[in-house]
Amino acid sequence: MSPRFLSKILLFTLLGCFMPIAVAQDSDDSIFSFAGDTAVVSKYIWRGQRLTDDWSHQTGGTLGIGGFSFNVWGNMDLTAVNEGDALKLVNNYSDGGLKGRFTEVDYTFSYSHSLEGSPFALDTGAIIYTFPGREASLATTTEIYGSVAADSFGSPSATIYIDVDESGRGTGTNGVYFLLSAGHSIESGHPVFPGLDVSASVSMVNGGFGKFYYGADKSGAHDINIGFSVPITINDNWSAGVFVSHSRLLGTFESYQFVDPRLTYKGTAGTPGSYAGTTVGGFTLSLGF
Repeated sequence: MSPRFLSKILLFTLLGCFMPIAVAQDSDDSIFSFAGDTAVVSKYIWRGQRLTDDWSHQTGGTLGIGGFSFNVWGNMDLTAVNEGDALKLVNNYSDGGLKGRFTEVDYTFSYSHSLEGSPFALDTGAIIYTFPGREASLATTTEIYGSVAADSFGSPSATIYIDVDESGRGTGTNGVYFLLSAGHSIESGHPVFPGLDVSASVSMVNGGFGKFYYGADKSGAHDINIGFSVPITINDNWSAGVFVSHSRLLGTFESYQFVDPRLTYKGTAGTPGSYAGTTVGGFTLSLGF
């Protein structure tokens, strides 16, 4: 599947989401909802792993119908850091590779439900991960997940992700990623800058996850993250924000951090462990109905 075709999928998905929304907004009790967002980030970090060691553009859209929702999300490399299966880095990395291409497109199907009379909400669903330009080396895979969150101080939540596709093939063990997270908003009372959002998380994985992503049957604490963001209110539907976060792989997983390919090719890269911690910053723009 070509990156150009995938970008069309994203565009038409977003446009298609607006069509039912335009009709639904005539009624205050509409079951339809839509949210879209776009972000520019200094690095692409996923579960502590540094996947793109330079600027990326990330965009997505979510269509909701009652408690059900469908999300499409994509990551585009803005610089020549990564090679595709047939797209090499050339001319001292000034062009080539996956620059300007979607390197990942994910599809999420989910269902959310608040437990009546309690502060808890449940969420469950499936995520399909695809990697345009890397199909030969990174196969499409699928996770199912379930989470419980509490509407209380700190908004604590627990989520378990289970890869039910590639990691369990043959005699392999399905990869499991377990995440504990919390967050808190410090209100300022300002109409444009309403406050500061603080979040933190820690995760654990099983041997199936370690073997699938690192080729090593390792388990235990995997990564931690702490983030700070400043939301910006534009109007009732539009908002923006700036953020900074720090992620770090833990324990034995520090030695499996991905190193910037450009430094590896030049022979100037340090050990993977020296890159275990990563600080990321960025800007987001969001639309919601």
